[in-house]
Amino acid sequence: MMPDRRLFLSFIVAVAAALATLPVLATDVRRVAVQEDGLVGRLHFLPDAKDQTTVIMLNGSDGGLPSARDADDLAAAGYTVFALAYVKDWQGQPDGVPSSLNEIPLEYFVSAIDWLKDRPQVDRSRIVLMGQSRGAELALLLASIRRDIAGVIAFSPSSHVWNGVTAPGLPADQVRAAWTYDGEPLPFRLSLADPATPMWQWFERAPAVDAARIRVEDIAGPVLLVSSKVDAVWPAADYADEIAAGLSSRRGAGPVRNLQFDDASHLLMGGGPGITKLDIPGTTITFDFGGTPEGNARARHQAWQAAKAFLSSIRTRSRPI
Repeated sequence: MMPDRRLFLSFIVAVAAALATLPVLATDVRRVAVQEDGLVGRLHFLPDAKDQTTVIMLNGSDGGLPSARDADDLAAAGYTVFALAYVKDWQGQPDGVPSSLNEIPLEYFVSAIDWLKDRPQVDRSRIVLMGQSRGAELALLLASIRRDIAGVIAFSPSSHVWNGVTAPGLPADQVRAAWTYDGEPLPFRLSLADPATPMWQWFERAPAVDAARIRVEDIAGPVLLVSSKVDAVWPAADYADEIAAGLSSRRGAGPVRNLQFDDASHLLMGGGPGITKLDIPGTTITFDFGGTPEGNARARHQAWQAAKAFLSSIRTRSRPI
């Protein structure tokens, strides 16, 4: 596993290198860098885009800007995509966002939603949140606060808010919240790294904190949950079941789909084959995300098609939120 911060950074380097090998799609999609009103991201859209269903795409704790390749793919299908950064990646990029996933104000994302509503390429009534891992946690959390969100696509989600990302060995009383709202840290479940045990156990054994549960019953729009039953990072399928149960109590809200795979990894957002295992450079350590290459490739293809079908259903809804 990851016994120290240096090894963790090496792991992130390996992830970035593997993702960089994926082919880039050749399209007419325009990419516009955004650094205004405190926001840092990249807007993807077709040249003639106007009043399009729009996706805010969110990475997990790896940080940085979400995949340009995947954002282009959605934009080529007729959606406007805002690939939004909220924490730096292993290279310290991009500028203008915090260096670690600790005490990130939710107001930053609220500003992004409001900023998008003034863009001509955006249908202000059809803004969808899409995230993976901690980004899925964030997407569900935001949608539980903002009832004007038209839908949520959550890859490898969590049903609870977790603590900020910490270096292994940090005492529990020094761990910070991942998110703040109205200037206050949000309650969280505490997961501490233990190199002697598989990573998913760090989360499974974390004490329950009712105040940290994401109030998914307050989400107004439809939700697509995508997870693997053999996720080796955290038990995302169990969390997805908890989320689906919470969403079932809603009345008059959009539909819920709980899509689960038997042989896939934690990294399910986007096209292409994805990653199941990585050898950490300079060590004999292998980081396991779960699943097999074949099963993961099938799952990612099906999940990405499901995400596009979900977005199509948002686009054609007769009564937008």
